[in-house]
Amino acid sequence: METGHRLSSLEYKVIKKNIKNINISINERGEIIVTAPLDISYNSIEKIMREKIDWISKSTNTIKNKVGHMKSMGISEGKNILWLGKLLKIERRESDIKECHVEALKDKIIIYGNGISIKNKEIVNENIRKFYKEKAEMIFNRKVIFYSKKINVHPHKITMRCQKTRWGSCSSNGNLSFNYKLLMAPLDIIDYIVVHELCHLIYMNHSGEYWNLVGTVIPQYLNKRNWLKNNGYLLRFP
Repeated sequence: METGHRLSSLEYKVIKKNIKNINISINERGEIIVTAPLDISYNSIEKIMREKIDWISKSTNTIKNKVGHMKSMGISEGKNILWLGKLLKIERRESDIKECHVEALKDKIIIYGNGISIKNKEIVNENIRKFYKEKAEMIFNRKVIFYSKKINVHPHKITMRCQKTRWGSCSSNGNLSFNYKLLMAPLDIIDYIVVHELCHLIYMNHSGEYWNLVGTVIPQYLNKRNWLKNNGYLLRFP
């Protein structure tokens, strides 16, 4: 059973289920959802909500701010997309070329193509992804070579993928995989991810020794981890 409620300026939904404990969550749209046992009273739920109102308000505002950022991003004319940590405007330019061509400038990303292709959202999206993947192959390969020498490791194959949440991986046979959406992040974040995976060629775990090794190459690695934790949701294609 689902019911709507209000506490001060906060609106929330209560969903009663056959469970033992109350759980308060905030979904990706900033909506507050309370799941509660069938036998608990609404007054008891409100009391718990009052006790946690500061945390709920702060968390709700954080998610709504994130939603606001994401609404400004896209591949339509005038929308924004992240490139190496900077928000660049999307611009479409009609050209007589057969296939779409993407170019990143200082303040914009331009998609060139004939009148039909640049108006087709799927074609534009596909070519933007292709552009990011190709540039990622160049940048990541260069950085892997640079940091491999520093750490004294010898990775085998390097692969670019587009994954929802995983930024990189290292297999037991020395193959590295990186998420090409990381080209939306600043270069120092890319450096951290490269070093993170290369260090796994020595320690296939997250032990103290592993993090010490990461720290010898990227002393401020905790700042990079926090950046990804707080901003990783922005690294996405429309």
